[in-house]
Order: sequence, then C-alpha cells, then structure tokens
Amino acid sequence: MARITLKRKRGGFSLLELLTVLAMLSLLLLIALPLWRGHVQRLRQAEARVALLQASHFMEQWRSEHGRYTAGSGHWPTLPLSATSHYQLSFGAQDGNARADSFQLRAIPKAGEAWLGEEMLVLDQDGNIRLCAENGAGQLRCQVD
Repeated sequence: MARITLKRKRGGFSLLELLTVLAMLSLLLLIALPLWRGHVQRLRQAEARVALLQASHFMEQWRSEHGRYTAGSGHWPTLPLSATSHYQLSFGAQDGNARADSFQLRAIPKAGEAWLGEEMLVLDQDGNIRLCAENGAGQLRCQVD
C-alpha cells in the first residue's frame, strides 16, 4: 500500500522574521526623524525670515516717511504682518525701550510649537538676522545666522 504524505505549505512569517523587520524599521526611523525634523525646522525659520524682511521693509518705508522708526511718544507702528503660521512677530529693543533710530524685530515660536525649540529669529535695523535664545536673566544669547 502506498503511503500518501501531504506537504504543508508554509504560510506567513515567523516571529523572528517580523521582529527583525521591526527592528530595522525602528533603526531607520531613529536616523530619519531628526533629519526630517531639522529640515522642517529650517523651512519654518525660512518662512519667518521672509516675514521679518517684509516687516523690515515696512519699517524702512515708515522711517523715510516719518523720519524715525517709532510712531511718536515711544510707540512702535503697527506691522502689516504680525505672524506666520508658526511664528509670532514682535518688536524688541536691546535696552527694552522704543528708540527713534533703531529697532529690533523678533520672530518667536508660537505657543504649541515647542518642537521648533526655544530659539527666536532677531532682525535689527541694519538687516542682521540672528538666531537667539533667552538665558535665565532675560538676556539674548545669539549666533549670527
């Protein structure tokens, strides 16, 4: 009598194969995520730079029309653009006061945008853009960008 043997087809993946693929995907993600995050952060900063340069252009027009950067009595004029989708634009000054002969514009990450970091972009009346962070005493620590 002939013996009939059924050969089973192997279906699916073993647990070891699945864990190996999962480990490789995790490694790729660990490498790619910081690179992607840095790229997105630079893209958001570029958007803020454009807004700062537009505001700077507005300030130069204001000065040519009014002879000073302030709107009188030590107040800043209202900027035509006060925010981007991820940054809030505001005035600042080295000594904390509005001055007729200089200005400092800041692009500060909005609340809820913590992944952009604590750093802000700062533009002065000379067109210098710096990447700055506040230290514990409220002073800016900057690097030329």
